[in-house]
Amino acid sequence: MLKVKLAKTAGFCWGVKRALDIVMDVSEKVKGTLYTYGPLIHNPQVIEMLESKNIKVLKDFKSADADNLVIRTHGITPTKRREIKKNGFNINDATCPLVMKVQSIIKRHARKGYSTIIAGDKDHAEVEGLLGFTAGRGNVVESLSGVDSLPYMEMICVVAQTTFDKNLYKKITNLILKRFPHALIFKTTCDTTDERQTEVINLAKTVDAMIVVGGKNSANTARLTQISRASGVPTFFIETEEDIDEKQLNGFQTVGVTAGASTPTWMISRVIEKVESIKERELSRISQFLLFLGRFLVFSNLYVALGGGVLAYSICPLQYLTPKFSYTFLAFFYFLSMYMLNNFTDREAMEYNNPVKNTFYEKYKFLFLTLGIISSLVALVVSFELGSLPFVAVFASTLLGIFYSVKIIPRDIRLSRYWRLKDIPASKDVFIALAWATITVFVPFLSQESIGSFLATSVAFLFVFSLVYTRSLLFDIRDIQGDQSIGRETIPIIIGKEKTKLYLGVILIMTAVGLFVSGWFNWASSLSFLLLVSVGYCVFYLYLYHKRIISQGISCDAVVDGQFYLTGLITLFWMNSFAA
Repeated sequence: MLKVKLAKTAGFCWGVKRALDIVMDVSEKVKGTLYTYGPLIHNPQVIEMLESKNIKVLKDFKSADADNLVIRTHGITPTKRREIKKNGFNINDATCPLVMKVQSIIKRHARKGYSTIIAGDKDHAEVEGLLGFTAGRGNVVESLSGVDSLPYMEMICVVAQTTFDKNLYKKITNLILKRFPHALIFKTTCDTTDERQTEVINLAKTVDAMIVVGGKNSANTARLTQISRASGVPTFFIETEEDIDEKQLNGFQTVGVTAGASTPTWMISRVIEKVESIKERELSRISQFLLFLGRFLVFSNLYVALGGGVLAYSICPLQYLTPKFSYTFLAFFYFLSMYMLNNFTDREAMEYNNPVKNTFYEKYKFLFLTLGIISSLVALVVSFELGSLPFVAVFASTLLGIFYSVKIIPRDIRLSRYWRLKDIPASKDVFIALAWATITVFVPFLSQESIGSFLATSVAFLFVFSLVYTRSLLFDIRDIQGDQSIGRETIPIIIGKEKTKLYLGVILIMTAVGLFVSGWFNWASSLSFLLLVSVGYCVFYLYLYHKRIISQGISCDAVVDGQFYLTGLITLFWMNSFAA
């Protein structure tokens, strides 16, 4: 049976991420076409995605119908920059900062009369750009044999293409120093690239075969392939999942998957899904059915919707309210309708963030669309039975949920970049958490004749908000590349992954303290003490994600949303053991 091991470093590197941030930000501010000087990065699928957003590669200056241009990550020569300015373009520089550093090293030493030796691929865009800073005294070395053909030079500075093989660069510089002991050697290979290459070597030792995903024109992806093959393991260099030859994988037990610095996560996800589908065909019919059932429950949102129903019932005792199954039915149908319908109104995000789920929804779209509409109507009917105030709350939440991804303001008359609710930076997580807290906490509070403690309801509201907000932010971390690609501004994109994790830690600590204090002063029921376990579970799944144990697939959703079922079990235990 086939097992997949994914390299931790697979996906966009920082320089590529920065370039995409720049080009997406500029495209939001300018009207018409935005050009890039050469392909922004070496990945055809990303280039295709950018073209769909009217971001095109500049072919020649005369044919351009706009004057805004982005310099790609590889950088350009000073001569080419002057030519671009001469043609009237507004330049937005997305050159990788590390490439800029190499450019400055060459420029500084060229002014002093130094000749430059560049270890790299002579036809690569980055190397071509670097040569422009050598004042005509540049030499490119691609291999060890190239050192012997170098002319004699008095003053020499040696640099490497940032994505060059660090081990090969070390060997080349050793040979250079033997010929030119006076040469100045600079360490200019990218640390991220070094880590990626080292991980490929280590991963290759633990698998039977390797799959390297990336553009065929990507030098760093091709180098990863070379390194993997040099390790002695069968290696397959593919661009998309369509390139996988299933027959070639026959007989392998464990397959490693890695990707170049310009390969998006959605392409990696598709490759993993394709490889795992080969594995699934080897399972028994019962195992295949159980796997399909699990995927159906998660992808259809039945699993998370039922979790919402469990939470609506189990959170009532915390606020001194009597639990009712009508709250479970209401929450279940509301969340089922909102998640199903938003999957149709926000298909672009799902296409990049979860291409496997997107394919699943495309296959059953009529069923899910029908279920979404029916569920929404059922939720409204149940809320109406609970009273006028619960109905108003559910109706308002339904409208907000439906119109969150809908284009409310026509783009041609909008006054700012925000023309949908989802365009507001970091709004998604807040709206989702507010909707959950409203349906599971506030609606039951409004529906009961004998109103409980408003303070206890506030505690329950904040508890649910924190649980769901943490869940949503974790998925934002997971989906950061896809959100970047569609221009969505989430917390991880704004402040970074690591700061977001610290932010989540602060939220969970404050939630735990709030629950403890609330129970101690009787602001809420004693259930608040036991619900500290739910907060601990959040810490647990964040740890599992950090260790990449549940970083992708239905296992991630299943484990994370298990917090709602755990909360239900905790409440049942409390009701049977402590409620008096």
